[in-house]
This record gives sequence, structure tokens and C-alpha cells, in this order.
Amino acid sequence: MGDTTPADLSTEPQNRKPHTIPPIPIAQSWQEEIGALKEVADELAVSLWRALRNVRMWADTSPERRKGLFRLPSRTTQEEVGYACARAPQLVEAFGTFAFLLRAPGQIKDAQVAEACRQVHEWADAHSLLLTGVHFAEAAGIVAPDDPARANDAGWMCYRAALYDRAETWYRRAYGLAVQMRRVDLSTSREQSIRALLRTGILTQTLGRHEKAREFFDLAARRAARTGRRPLAAKANHDLLTYMAEVGNYTEGENYASQALDLYAHDAPQLPTLAQDFAFLLVRFHYYTYAIPLLQLSLSRNHLPEALTLAWATLARAAAGAGRRELFETAERKALSQVALHEDFAPGVFMNLGEGARALGEWDQAESYAAMALEAARQRQQQLAERDALILMDHIAERQHAYSEEPPPNADRIRLLTRRFGSRLRKWKAPGPSEPGTYTHTGRDEFIETEAQPPDPTV
Repeated sequence: MGDTTPADLSTEPQNRKPHTIPPIPIAQSWQEEIGALKEVADELAVSLWRALRNVRMWADTSPERRKGLFRLPSRTTQEEVGYACARAPQLVEAFGTFAFLLRAPGQIKDAQVAEACRQVHEWADAHSLLLTGVHFAEAAGIVAPDDPARANDAGWMCYRAALYDRAETWYRRAYGLAVQMRRVDLSTSREQSIRALLRTGILTQTLGRHEKAREFFDLAARRAARTGRRPLAAKANHDLLTYMAEVGNYTEGENYASQALDLYAHDAPQLPTLAQDFAFLLVRFHYYTYAIPLLQLSLSRNHLPEALTLAWATLARAAAGAGRRELFETAERKALSQVALHEDFAPGVFMNLGEGARALGEWDQAESYAAMALEAARQRQQQLAERDALILMDHIAERQHAYSEEPPPNADRIRLLTRRFGSRLRKWKAPGPSEPGTYTHTGRDEFIETEAQPPDPTV
């Protein structure tokens, strides 16, 4: 790994310093594609696999030899695509592009094909079809090899699917491409290099390299602030909040939560998740009663199934810490009903449920959840989560009770920040209406009724 790639950055790189761009990871085999697409309904799987094969074949063919590369689709194939579009209306435009690819392989542009692949991988990500998303995100990165945004997207989907080596390579590539294009498009160069730093930080933290992760987040935050990129500065502070919740201290985490809240726009889609992450910080430092109303309010606003899954588990842990068994059991059921659909969040979900059961003195249940957290962390190669699960198992074996509610060092600051979150969340609306006929695994849950104002825990 060269010293100019983002995975080794610890200080600001010099503007004139050359950056090594690693090659695109070797494409996965067609058998792996078929295995990945088994997670999709049959009508979609066949059409998506054909589209992916055609894109890969087209990308592997030199432009001067693409004319006449494909046979026109048969009537049966056209009918299959029609069924697929009916099952996933959001992919109509993408399938239209794939059809144009077959009819005019010598005329279609790289950017058009990459955009169609992006539409598929974003759709797959939204429905937790992670392996499907990986193949189309990587296809976009292959089709548009000089685009750092496509490389960043490919890295993110590989990370979501626990393909960490591939993710690191794509992030290094995204960073190098972004730096390389600074004289052509400085705005895009800065935007994508900061995104690569943030995402590399998340990957590095997941792999347990905490000090290096902090360096990435700090570097990204400085660059975002210096170049006036408010949304990315908000995201950097948000990532630093989650970092502090895992391995840092409360006061710094609270400051990052406040800064992120200031920087995010009033309609930023990340606001409910930011509230949940601040609530998790409160839970980690045993301020359970303060976290509960904030989690309830954010659950009533968030529209992302995977975020809801983790938030329900966090609420269960907070409720148990506050001695509210009935609320724990309600939130526990909600988390368990969704975690099978969002396996990438399984380590965190089972850890929170295990901590909740431990707080209630349900030792057998806590042991079971800790074992599931350990297994999920090992399957996904998440060293930090594996370490935490092992520590939890030791505490349970020794019958060490969880920390009880503690008074925060500055309750007025917490109350002020939770009121600010409450005010923003009550005005916040999910971006865009839901589309009819959406292909999805699960529907929206009903939510626990929220308080009009987070209560004062001292009353």
C-alpha cells in the first residue's frame, strides 16, 4: 500500500504530490453473480443478470468493435423485462438504458451505462439486496473507470456487503482519481476526495484501527470546512459523533452532535439518524432516560428500514437500562422482526439486545444475544464488534450487572440539545413520497407514540 493513498494518510497531502491509483479489483465470476442475484425475485434476477452480463461484455470490448456486438432481444426476453419493470418500477429507466445498449452498442455512452448501473445499485441498497448492489456498483466503476464518484459508490457497496479488501481498493482508487482531476474539475475533486476519506474512516473504524480512523475523520472535517462544503462538514461531524460513541468520550461526542445538527440543512435526510446516533451516545454513557424520548421521536420520523432496525435495538437497550421492561420487550420484538432483512446491522442489534437483557438480569437471554452478536461480527469481519461481543460474554459469565442510570455531568446541556433535536425532527419530512408498486421485503412498522416534548428525566 503506497504512502500516498487514503488508507495511509495521516496528514494533509501536498497538492503537487503524485497519487498512486490502484487498478480496478478483478471482477467477480459469473457464478458469483448468479449466487448474488438469488436474493432477488425470479423475474428480476433473470433480467438483472442478463443486463449485468451485457454491461460487462460491452465494457470488455474496445469501442471500435462494439457495433453488432449483441443480438436483438427475443420476444420472450422482452416479456421478462416487462415483468421485471412491473415488479420494480424504479428500474424502468435503467432497463430502458440496458435495452438501448443492446440496440446501439456503438452509440451509447459510458456515462449512460454507468448511470443505469447506479440506479440499480441504489435500488438494491435501499432494499438490502447488498450483493446485487455490489455487482452493479462495481460495474458502474468498470464502465466509468475515471469517475471517482463511481469508485466511491463501489467501495461503499462492498463495505456494506463486508467485502472489506475490495472496499479499501475502491476507496483508494476514488481518492487517487479525485486528486488526479483537480485541474479539470476542482469542485468534484474536492467533493469526492472528502467522501473517500470519510468512507475510509468508517471502514478503518470497523476494522478496529481507531487512531487511524480518527485521522481520516478529522482530515475530512478540516477539508470540508476549509472548502465550504457544509453537507460534507455535517457528515464528518456526524461520523465523529459515532466514533466517539464507540471509542471516545461523551463531551466530545456531544459537541460533534451539536455541530452536525447546526450544519445539516433543515430537510437533510440524515437528521433522524443523527438523533439516533446521539441517543446511542447517551446510552453508551448510561444516560438512558434522556435517550428514550429522542429515540421514540426519531423512530416516528425515520423512513430507512435498516436505520429503524438498529434504532429499535438501541431503544430496547435504553429501556432496559431505565428499568422499563415492557418498553424493552416491545422494542426487542421490533428489532428482531427486521434484523434478518438487514444482516449488515446484526452485530450492533444483537449487542444492544444483549446489553438490555443483561441490564434486566435475564442472563440466559443475554448470553444468547451475545453469542449471536459474536457470530454476526465474525461473519462480517468486524473486529470492533467482535471485541465488544467477547467483552459482553465475559461480563455475562461473571454475572456483572450492567451500569445503572447515571447523572450526566451537565444535564442542562443535554436537555437543550434534545429540545433542539425535537424541534428539528417535528418539522422534518422524509424526502419524496413512496412510490406505488415498490419492490420491498417489509412494510413500515407502527411506532410507539412519542412525547410532544422530551420530558425532564429529573422530574
